[in-house]
Amino acid sequence: FEVLPTTGKFLSETGILPREEDADKSGDGDNSSVGTVGTVGTAVTSISNVSVVTSHTAMENTLYSESRLFINQTNFVKADHTLELFFDVELFMRKSEVLCCFLFAQYAKYGRMKTVDCVLAVSNYMVYMCNLWPKQKPSLKSRHRLSQLKYLDIGLNHQHFRLEWESKEASYKILVYDKEKCAKFLETFTLALPQTTQVFKISDSTISDIQELVFGIDKTFELSAKGKMYRQIMKNSTDSRWGIRDRMHMFRTYENCFPGTELVDMLMEEGDYKSRAEAMEMCHQLLVIDVLHHVKLEEQFKDDGTFYRFSADEPGYSAKQDYKIQENLNKDVLLYQLCYLDDKPKATPISVIVSNVKVFLTSEYHQWPLPRLQAPLPLHLRGQHFQVLHELDISQITMLIKNDKSLTLSSDTKCFDLTFATESALNDVAKLVSQLWEDIFGFPLDVCQQL
Repeated sequence: FEVLPTTGKFLSETGILPREEDADKSGDGDNSSVGTVGTVGTAVTSISNVSVVTSHTAMENTLYSESRLFINQTNFVKADHTLELFFDVELFMRKSEVLCCFLFAQYAKYGRMKTVDCVLAVSNYMVYMCNLWPKQKPSLKSRHRLSQLKYLDIGLNHQHFRLEWESKEASYKILVYDKEKCAKFLETFTLALPQTTQVFKISDSTISDIQELVFGIDKTFELSAKGKMYRQIMKNSTDSRWGIRDRMHMFRTYENCFPGTELVDMLMEEGDYKSRAEAMEMCHQLLVIDVLHHVKLEEQFKDDGTFYRFSADEPGYSAKQDYKIQENLNKDVLLYQLCYLDDKPKATPISVIVSNVKVFLTSEYHQWPLPRLQAPLPLHLRGQHFQVLHELDISQITMLIKNDKSLTLSSDTKCFDLTFATESALNDVAKLVSQLWEDIFGFPLDVCQQL
């Protein structure tokens, strides 16, 4: 996890966000009964301290889910009149509650199989998840206090982000499908975050799963590559706090070794580990795959003065495994993009993943990466992060056909029609595939613009 700094500023200084003592203690969790709704279809709200009685009918006929995910949303602060009315009448419960930002997207709730079109609304008190259904007005699904948001995790290539609270199943992966839209929304959203919310990038976890489940790279090789890197740091370090050298214990000399606590110290400073427990887990995994071992071959890694040695420092070590590591890790994740596959008669949500040599069309299980604070998934909901549906060698592509937000990948035997949320997302895929193809053959790939 890559930790990111937050602004650490409540908007209470500007009068937009309330002070903590001003917020009431009601309104957490799943609950759609927000506001004071009368039995005859009216709702009472207060705008600028003036009570207004509004009929729901005006909203019911105009506020529909009309492919809002594919609308190029650029304003995340100012809603149109109809949506603003929905927020004021249906959602906000306090006179001082105002809209901070909102986003049209999809969400996958932890412990639920389906993804749902939604509007995410953030006020100065609460975060609201509202379902969007065709030909219906939004319906409130859940709400949580903004001040109790524990984690904001930003996904690979800004395709999605995750919000996590401590309460049961209070974790939502928000699917945006467009990196520019996601990045701009998060710029606004992070201004409203409390100081207690931690912000991370979770790209490494997704890349690791792609390399294993899509590219077929065994995690053993990935761990081995990390072990090799850690050995080089320890071996070449001029820092007196850690290093690989001969050590003596009980009148016996142990060559090319180090205490376990020094390796943990190094990982905490040079690696991406947030706690000694995380660093120890990595050391234990290296121990299991025999990248390093205890000088007396004990099986558990200990964060103390116990001596360990990298296998590469043993006499007679074979470097053959290093070549295998290098060969497999050449498959980099060059692009990761959410889109839809036109799989007639329906469109299937997929993830497009481009490596050095192939284009992969994969289904993605959006419960992954798993959140930190939630209970383990039940058995019937456990599944792989990625599953390959189709793969196409870059060298086998004969033509790209572009049409608005649609892109067709064609070869002699296969043809795939992809639909993207924005034209810029489409262009990212088309440009990369064209460049890789040209690197192979030395001349440009045919790219046709369909009118």
